[in-house]
Amino acid sequence: MKRGCELNGKRPLSVALHFERLTNHTAFCLLTACLGLWAGCSSAPSAIADRDQEPKHVFRQLAHLEVSSNRLYRAVVDQADVAGYSRQLELQSDLADPLLPTDYERIKRSFAGSLKVMLFDLAPTDFWEQHLAEYYAGILSVEEAQRLVDGYQRQVLNTSSQVQALRQSFVADRFSDLLSVVRARSQTFEISHEAMIPTFLPGDHVIVNRAAYHAATPRRGDVILYRYPDEDGTRLLHRVIGLPGDVIEIRAQTLSVNGELMTEPSVQHTDRSLVPGNVRDHIGPVTVPPDTYFVLGDNREESVDSRFLGPVSKTQIIGQVVFLYWSVDDDLHTPRWDRLNQPVP
Repeated sequence: MKRGCELNGKRPLSVALHFERLTNHTAFCLLTACLGLWAGCSSAPSAIADRDQEPKHVFRQLAHLEVSSNRLYRAVVDQADVAGYSRQLELQSDLADPLLPTDYERIKRSFAGSLKVMLFDLAPTDFWEQHLAEYYAGILSVEEAQRLVDGYQRQVLNTSSQVQALRQSFVADRFSDLLSVVRARSQTFEISHEAMIPTFLPGDHVIVNRAAYHAATPRRGDVILYRYPDEDGTRLLHRVIGLPGDVIEIRAQTLSVNGELMTEPSVQHTDRSLVPGNVRDHIGPVTVPPDTYFVLGDNREESVDSRFLGPVSKTQIIGQVVFLYWSVDDDLHTPRWDRLNQPVP
């Protein structure tokens, strides 16, 4: 039987700018790769110091158009160093064969998906709109901003338009200064054990939303990364089955929550032989204590989880696993291309 789903982060080299060390250096690689072409390319006018501190509504309108249309996101992706990022993946993954130029397009799609998740989906609410609006307020008059809002659809079709130039200037001038806020909200990890097969395989690389439970609580079905309270602080990954106050029961490997039999499409059973009195196959009924969560591995007979270790305290939870961006077969040392760029079910 495997011990949970331990993860370990690898430490790839940075592609471009040198920032302070992150807990996991694959996240560092993702974010610095997207900065690879930006250093020293500032071209925007300086912000006017005596403008109002709070941007007027029209600046927010223009910023909302840029963010909601994903044009700001696309500008980030377009300036990212995808080739450098691909080389880092190749080096850290110890692949059996070098990547081919045709592989870069598949990596680019997953890289773009990763940046969308880490820099935009997991950013604080209205984060980019607020900073983009402040940037506009330091450069444009209200009348100029209104003109860009009114003619926005025509502007975006013109590659040399003012709104395009403003977007590129914001990315070059301000983006790197703001990354410390958004990058602290996510981490990447490589899965090394079998407890979550078939959802996750050894060699899968995932993004964890560290801010998922800052203002919320885990939901049943979430896949969470947490630290087991031992002297090593072992990191484990399992699915939330029981919430505080839920009554959990397992009889002959069949799970019930609050007296209701659970349908578990993600669960795999590898050993149907039953052992009387073994908590692997029979447990409860037990009530989940306050501020704790009952977690199980999807690979049910190959996982050490709350059946053996007890419920997980909320204070132990690092975050929610949200995205799978890279995967390498540990035996063949080849990429699993079909697993890239996938949200977590």
